[in-house]
Amino acid sequence: MKVLIATPAHTGQLDVWYVNSLVNSVRIAQEMGIFLHPVFMSYDALVQRARNDLFKLAVEGNYDAMIFIDADMEWNPEWIMEMLEREEHVIGGTARKKTDDEELYVAKTRDLTIHDNGMIKCEGLGTGFVKLSKDAVHAVWDMSEPYTNNGKTGRMVCNVEIVDGELYSEDTAMFRKLKDLGFDLWLAPHMTCGHVGTKKFVGDFDSYIKRIKESAEDAIDA
Repeated sequence: MKVLIATPAHTGQLDVWYVNSLVNSVRIAQEMGIFLHPVFMSYDALVQRARNDLFKLAVEGNYDAMIFIDADMEWNPEWIMEMLEREEHVIGGTARKKTDDEELYVAKTRDLTIHDNGMIKCEGLGTGFVKLSKDAVHAVWDMSEPYTNNGKTGRMVCNVEIVDGELYSEDTAMFRKLKDLGFDLWLAPHMTCGHVGTKKFVGDFDSYIKRIKESAEDAIDA
């Protein structure tokens, strides 16, 4: 199996927690006969173009899967193996947002039901830590508008858009296309990445949703 680790790195810098996680992920993957190919799309001020270029590499390189991981993430290397072993086409983890004011996580869902596969079906995920299968990569690439930029061709898989007056970020737009194509978006609640900013922001989304459900039950009982 050949897997593209796709990381936009605007400044060309990678956090040490990211590097540590990546090194251990590559080691474990090698032991399992999986080739992880990290590519850092650097020095591009337009993150949507950087992500589109990574999609192009995944398609032209005929990778079995692509995993977007942001340069400020820390993760458990075993999670990559788990995502690759699962049959779901789109699986992501989450991360606590970079604030101490409130415990917030990167995911969009109104239903915290844990399904039989142990995951939550979402309306949107973040691209900080997410796997797209080969089928998902090729499907969303094929349906996206082609363009030429400085003599190079690409497709606008990821773009900043305004939909019904609401601003959509490039990752939200990409996940909306995947849903329109019939792909479910799955969040693994136990995969909570470290999110590095002024410090490493850590959390536990699994415990977070359990607390929310308990609070809702208490409110009903009252």
